[in-house]
Amino acid sequence: MADIRCEAFSELDDELKQEFYEDVVAAISDINECVSHLNDSIDDGVIDRLFRSIHTVKGNCNMVFLTEFVASSHQLEDLFSLIRSKTIEYDEVYGRFAVQVVNVIQSQLESMIESGIANGDILLKLKALVDDVQVADNKERVSIAEKAITAIEDGHLTLSMVVQDCDNGHAFSFMDATDIEFFEFISARHHLNPSNQRFYQIASTLAEKLNSVLSNAADLDQLRAAMIFMHLTQRLDVSGGKQERDVQSSIIASGLLSRMSGWSVAAELCLQAFESHDGNGLPQGLKGDQIMPAAQVIGLSFDFALHILSTPQLAYKQALFSAVKTLNGYNGNRYKDRLINRFNALIKSEYLTQQMF
Repeated sequence: MADIRCEAFSELDDELKQEFYEDVVAAISDINECVSHLNDSIDDGVIDRLFRSIHTVKGNCNMVFLTEFVASSHQLEDLFSLIRSKTIEYDEVYGRFAVQVVNVIQSQLESMIESGIANGDILLKLKALVDDVQVADNKERVSIAEKAITAIEDGHLTLSMVVQDCDNGHAFSFMDATDIEFFEFISARHHLNPSNQRFYQIASTLAEKLNSVLSNAADLDQLRAAMIFMHLTQRLDVSGGKQERDVQSSIIASGLLSRMSGWSVAAELCLQAFESHDGNGLPQGLKGDQIMPAAQVIGLSFDFALHILSTPQLAYKQALFSAVKTLNGYNGNRYKDRLINRFNALIKSEYLTQQMF
């Protein structure tokens, strides 16, 4: 469906069209007011008033021959009819959803009044969104309504382009998500494996804490992106020993990030994560201050998490002391002594005073 032109509507007197539009705007204003009241407390009388205002929008559109507008508003009316009869329990998300739907309807009515044209694709997608919410399973309806709101806010009105990120507590659109939201979503799917999740939690917690005490700390989003991509690529099926797997994962992670605008620092952190302070690391053989401090933080954090998970038989403090002893053995060769000192200080101040993993 392309643009909508309604000849019967166009032939109406301008005064009648304006009166119609003002009545619809008043009803939409009342819908917003009802939703605001329902945010404070659920009141059957307010829900009934909300339903009647939606009915007014639909009825007025029907009176002036705007069939496509009737279809969208009718579906919303049906949804709130079920809420009014308590077949569906009211949730504040349904109020927010109603506001988003009628705002789109109002925007398209403005276009119809001013130019005689409305966007049929938008109205068709809007109807489909309301359908999706109405017919959803009771356990999923709130989540789908949340996703539908995001789809409307982001302008594409396509439910399949929105995901409910339960780990971070919100819905976001693939087309409108920030890079870091998208990275975290990918990472969360990978972490469905409990061992992967635990490894990442241990490593990322330490990395962020150590980065925060560096004199030349990396931007937190750049560090997080590097950690996410390093962890993802560490799980690729790569032949060879640990060193070869580490190097290939750092190159692949760096290559992926370097292809995305704005993530050059994260890409370089990945590439340097397995370089050694004494120059015996890979892939570039960097040495000393040639290596970004946050890259060494990533390498140390991965080594720490790997050691912790390789000693599951040990109690918390035993595993901690074992990991600290191993990493201190890398002082001056794999890692700069200043980083090891900061690591030891952090272990004493936080990891020994509370259980961190």
